[in-house]
Amino acid sequence: MAKRVRDIMKYRQISLAALFISLTLSIIGSIFGSWWLAIPGTSLLVIFFIISFTLWRCPVCKRRLPLRFDIDLDLNDVYRCPYCQTKFLGGEIIEH
Repeated sequence: MAKRVRDIMKYRQISLAALFISLTLSIIGSIFGSWWLAIPGTSLLVIFFIISFTLWRCPVCKRRLPLRFDIDLDLNDVYRCPYCQTKFLGGEIIEH
């Protein structure tokens, strides 16, 4: 039976969206020379780091998961902890 845990994959998707929007705003701001795009871009980058360092942790061993974005691992909802090899899907641990 799968153990119910906090849905960390949802937090990961939110943090990655904040990162990509931040990068997009920064690039557009530097192209057009508008400093006002730097404020929301920087804010979203701070949100990415806060979510990643506080909530992107393995639900079993509680170690911080790598920040590196891997398109094969992060676009589907199944993730395997590199430290304890726990496999979790969304909000459930499916293999320990």
